[in-house]
Amino acid sequence: MKKTIIISLFCVFLICETYSANLINVTSPAYCSEIQGTTTINISAPNFAQVTVYCWKQGEGFGANSIVGTVNLDANGIGSIAFAADQYPHGPVTVRISGTSSTNSDNCYLQLYNKGGVSWNEGMPADPPAAAGMNLVFSDDFTNMSIGTDGSGAKFYDHKPPHGTEDFSSIPFTDFSSTKNPFSQKDSYLRIRADANKNSSGLISSMFSNKSGFKAQAPCYFECRFIAPNAPGTWPAFWLLGVKDNINEYYEPSDELDIIEAYGGEGAGAPNSGAKYGIAAHAWVQTGIATQISDQFYATYFPANMSNHGIPSTWYEASHIYGCLVGLDYTIYYCDNIEVGRHPTLPLSKIKPFYFMINLATGGGWPVDLSRYNGLADMYVDYVRVYNSAQTGLILDKEIDIDVNIYPNPVTSETAIHLNLPKLEDISINICNVLGQSVLSYHSYQQGKIKIPINLSAESNGTYLAKIHVGNLQFNKTIIK
Repeated sequence: MKKTIIISLFCVFLICETYSANLINVTSPAYCSEIQGTTTINISAPNFAQVTVYCWKQGEGFGANSIVGTVNLDANGIGSIAFAADQYPHGPVTVRISGTSSTNSDNCYLQLYNKGGVSWNEGMPADPPAAAGMNLVFSDDFTNMSIGTDGSGAKFYDHKPPHGTEDFSSIPFTDFSSTKNPFSQKDSYLRIRADANKNSSGLISSMFSNKSGFKAQAPCYFECRFIAPNAPGTWPAFWLLGVKDNINEYYEPSDELDIIEAYGGEGAGAPNSGAKYGIAAHAWVQTGIATQISDQFYATYFPANMSNHGIPSTWYEASHIYGCLVGLDYTIYYCDNIEVGRHPTLPLSKIKPFYFMINLATGGGWPVDLSRYNGLADMYVDYVRVYNSAQTGLILDKEIDIDVNIYPNPVTSETAIHLNLPKLEDISINICNVLGQSVLSYHSYQQGKIKIPINLSAESNGTYLAKIHVGNLQFNKTIIK
């Protein structure tokens, strides 16, 4: 998936350590359960004389952090409180139980699904300002689930392509068709559950291993609204990957844009405590300007701090909209339509299409401990949608019936573009370096089996990008010298 503070995501570690706090626990209702109407929350916190219960409440703008009440515990640390669920948002809610004493402090996050309550900021809002002038080309509000494996014909793939060989969660991503299926529909939400008891967690990808599915090319805008868990070691994310020419080639250069990757857990060593979450750009298997841009962005903007941008709630207390505009000049990251970071668009990002993934993973180099929460953690996705510039063609959902190949590749000096065109077509080719500068161009009208020589003997070693136009279709290919 992505590079973290400690390790590259290409290496996955299962770390099972006990989270040091866990001083407050809820005995009922069950963690990650459904509730409706006034619900009694029973609390066990022997280290405290008193705890305070909070839940984010609907209202103008971002709403507000509401105090449900204060609980005076008995000599054994036992107490309860009535949670008037109908007065709080419909759908996923997080109830925070906090305790502080002279020697201890702890937060327990009780995830619930409120079957009643007040509908607030649910469903797709108006078009976002960042997508002005673009067309809506993909959307899903999850009123129906369409998730499956390769070749299933579903809308989403249930692993990271290709074929799940690069899955990265310590609690593994699991098939939708499995008896351990991590996906379920709750009203108009997609619930992705990490379940340590079943050893399953979930990821959905807009692209399958044969490169069918949804992709979009710059200028484009992606956004998703969700709420995620803060249990130690949970790793929710919404992110983009550039489509490789050869999806099975591990070391082919590609770009990754992490719109949000958040890490659960609090206290000493917790990576994204409070209102912070990770945003990052990665120029995989690249050098030069691409890595300079990504390194500078990481140094300047990682992690994003929601409170610094006037957003009062955290990514685990309330749902938020996370967006990314991939422009031809700049790539800009948003939370609730507020810019939280930007960098010059990476060279490959300007010409290679992106697909998106949404996941609830665990691990990433951080201790995983769901024991307080009976092994469960839930991510609720409200919707995802994508906009595309009217000037840039949408990358089609299925492979075009035109063969376009480059070989040999890698190349020492000369290679060739091979096309098989069933009818006469207008062909134009532009070869660019990683700075976007054109080094070779070609134009003709041809049909049938065609071989177009490409001579790079005068060019430096590195990565080159071939933009091949056949009629009104565009194919982007990477050449490595």
